[in-house]
Amino acid sequence: MQGLSPMNARSAQDYYCSIVAALKQKNVPPGGEAMIEAILAAVPVGAAKIIDLGCNTGWVARQVAKAFPSARVLGLDINPAMIDAAEAAARQEQSSAVFACVDGAAMQTLAAGADVIICGGSAAFFEDPAAVYRAVTGCLKPGGLLIDCHYVYDADVPADLRREERAMFGLGWMPKGLSAIAGVYEEAGLTMAAIRRLPRFAFEDSAAAVLAREILQGVPEMQELVQAMTKRRALINALSGYRYPYLLVASSGTPAAQAPGAGERDLTKAIATLDLFSMPIARQPMSVLRDYLPYRFLAYVGDPDAAPGGGRAVETLARTLETLGIGQKGRVLDIGCFTGLSSIVLASHFEGVIGLDIEAEFVEIAGSIGRALLSPAQFLVGDGSRTGYAPASFDAVTMTATLAYTPRPQALLAEASRILKSDGLLAEFVYHHFDRAPETAEKIQAAVGPDVVLAPLSRRLDMFETAGFDLVELNAVETGAASSSEQTVLRDYVVHREHVLDPCKSREDLKAFADLFTHYTGRLSDCLDKPVAYLGVFSKSGQGNRPCNQNRD
Repeated sequence: MQGLSPMNARSAQDYYCSIVAALKQKNVPPGGEAMIEAILAAVPVGAAKIIDLGCNTGWVARQVAKAFPSARVLGLDINPAMIDAAEAAARQEQSSAVFACVDGAAMQTLAAGADVIICGGSAAFFEDPAAVYRAVTGCLKPGGLLIDCHYVYDADVPADLRREERAMFGLGWMPKGLSAIAGVYEEAGLTMAAIRRLPRFAFEDSAAAVLAREILQGVPEMQELVQAMTKRRALINALSGYRYPYLLVASSGTPAAQAPGAGERDLTKAIATLDLFSMPIARQPMSVLRDYLPYRFLAYVGDPDAAPGGGRAVETLARTLETLGIGQKGRVLDIGCFTGLSSIVLASHFEGVIGLDIEAEFVEIAGSIGRALLSPAQFLVGDGSRTGYAPASFDAVTMTATLAYTPRPQALLAEASRILKSDGLLAEFVYHHFDRAPETAEKIQAAVGPDVVLAPLSRRLDMFETAGFDLVELNAVETGAASSSEQTVLRDYVVHREHVLDPCKSREDLKAFADLFTHYTGRLSDCLDKPVAYLGVFSKSGQGNRPCNQNRD
């Protein structure tokens, strides 16, 4: 074991890797074995080439090879001792995973054409993460996936623990929150597909582990290594109450929607919904309709889509809240409820749903629709940033792309935090707009509304982090935009209905009406790529259990 002392010129990172390799440690990713289950679930069926980047002693690669026997699984690491340990373990287990010691250039050659690249915690050791992720993007096939594991730390993590962590492990990259990671992805050309938070993780000191440690302590050349690893595990456990492990999945193309709702619209149902939601609205002349903001015109024609993906996406939201512990008797405040579809859907799952909107006209429409459908949802006019409710009044607060339209998003988030119970959840649909060209913003604002604020996902996540929320999970959702043929059928129907309901409109008026409908409901498909939409669910920060005092000597 000569040459492994931390007193020589070898870096702290090299020293840590040497300990792991010498002790043949099972390199569990952030979150432990629960994370490997999440990784395996994220690998698409049929992936032919899977890379484990920064494979350490190869345990993750061997688990992937076992789960996907038809795939070629290649583990890459810059540390030769790690590769030696990984190859020895693969021979012992008769694993099909193969391993190679590489530098950056060789990695890009070996990983080229990958369907999946896994980083099982190796990103913490990247000295230049932007360069690594750009290389990852270049190695992935179009639409290929990066499956990336990170620890994300609470705002109140003791600074001395983080300094000690950097010194002991030789960390290279310590991003501040998920927003920082998402920002690096965006610059590298990756698009987020999903994020999942796992339970806080600490190592269990099992009887077998204690026995193994005692045996190794009796071997003179192993004593230093065992003591060094024991200190590092104690530090990991001391940090365990201040960080969550996260699985992030990103795509080198447009990500596939993870939530139900993909596929073509049921036109019969779409038309019936348009009719229902336009029923309470008095007809207006074209001189008035031309001046309507886009969302007001959509309310007029009866488009009830309160979220990307419409009612199906809100159903997904409701089921997600149920899965995360919101019970049937839960109180839910739906801020920015528009014409009420989101609140009505939520009220079919939860007993205490209140739809809130600052526009009295929309609340009146929502109330009328709710009564027609015998929905128990209540509808009130109110400002989401000043609701007037007592603290800890709600089990969940929901919003449907509301933050993109409010001039004071942080005030709205602060109010959501105030009225949520300590274990409450906040859910919001957000769009990711990474095209920074001014003409793109102009086109979107012309079609959606002049008050819409465009932002990439990283900036959206930063808003929640700043407001004291932790992401629980995030998934891409299908926006439900109609195809060209579907759009034509819907346009012709609403124009015919407008003619029947308002015979005073001339042929020229109906032509202008049709053009407005196409402009506001076409979702910009003729001039822009469809933006990526997500459903994100957040908890209030600092709700995890803190660790007990531990002996770190």
